[in-house]
Amino acid sequence: MTFPGVAIVGTGRWGERIAAAAQRAGMPLVTCFSRDEARRAAFAERFGCAPAPSLEAALEHPEVRGVLLVSPNDVHEEQTLLCAQRGLHVFVEKPIADTVAAGERMRDACLAAGVTLMVGHSFRRLGAARRVGELIAEGALGQVVLAEANLSLPGAFPPSAWRAHRARNPGGPLMQLGIHHVDTLASWLGAPVGSSGAFKHLAANADIDDVGVVTVEYAGGALASVTGSYVSPKTFSLRLFGTEAVLDYHADFSIWPDAELMDAVTTLTLGGAPVEFAERDMLADELTEFARCIADGVAPETDAEVGIAALRTIREAVDSAACGLESIGRTRPGAPSSIQEINR
Repeated sequence: MTFPGVAIVGTGRWGERIAAAAQRAGMPLVTCFSRDEARRAAFAERFGCAPAPSLEAALEHPEVRGVLLVSPNDVHEEQTLLCAQRGLHVFVEKPIADTVAAGERMRDACLAAGVTLMVGHSFRRLGAARRVGELIAEGALGQVVLAEANLSLPGAFPPSAWRAHRARNPGGPLMQLGIHHVDTLASWLGAPVGSSGAFKHLAANADIDDVGVVTVEYAGGALASVTGSYVSPKTFSLRLFGTEAVLDYHADFSIWPDAELMDAVTTLTLGGAPVEFAERDMLADELTEFARCIADGVAPETDAEVGIAALRTIREAVDSAACGLESIGRTRPGAPSSIQEINR
């Protein structure tokens, strides 16, 4: 397959990881853009692409057929619509957008333009995650009835960091981290059908919520507790409780952000016995699939509907916490009586 040329928008730390994954996948990185001129020049030199003087210049480069959006959540919609208007295929990092309505408009614009919209829910692509899906399908756990998952990653939040602001990052670590587990569980247990949550600020050097808990119901009937923290040591864990066996999935997350090493530091056990699996490079894999979507018109595994479902799960949990609604339907005194009321 001949890989199409792409532009990358966003040249921060994760933009560098996506660019490196594109190189591992053999995808030509043609041009890059970010608002910081010095940063994009350094990025362009490192990855052998042309620094674009503007977003429009990057999108209108004659060799560009697809765009990798590695930018803040609240500009995903604007940037995706600009891509769709130019007939460019879009890979957007998770979450798909900052609101469900924005994600739906992105979906509709790309559908109308006949271009791919792929969302970067990469953790479901790990070799260990794929093996868990096979075990569930084979009935090795019996019926999965409950799941526990945690994804935590400490960090500093200077005022310039968009993730440090509550309005731009509602749900804090669950919007940015826990949403990965929400999606991976959906790949095993069926689409999420409802959620509630609780969030709190405890220790971060910003006003953002730095811990959170989301309770999710999946289409297959299982309930899941997905938790996350911005102030605890790096943690990546999942536990599935079936009627026949319990499965544990743990990774030494200290290697992060070296995503290509994840499977090498992961252990799976089923009923206490180790489970073997093939290692995969999740970021290179998803970009290879994006290239096939552009070249051959295939539909992406993590399409707009997948991205919207994961985002809706977190937003519903954030709204339920804001309303004071608990999973058993009670309301704190003085709190709005419904999610609809809080959204008015």
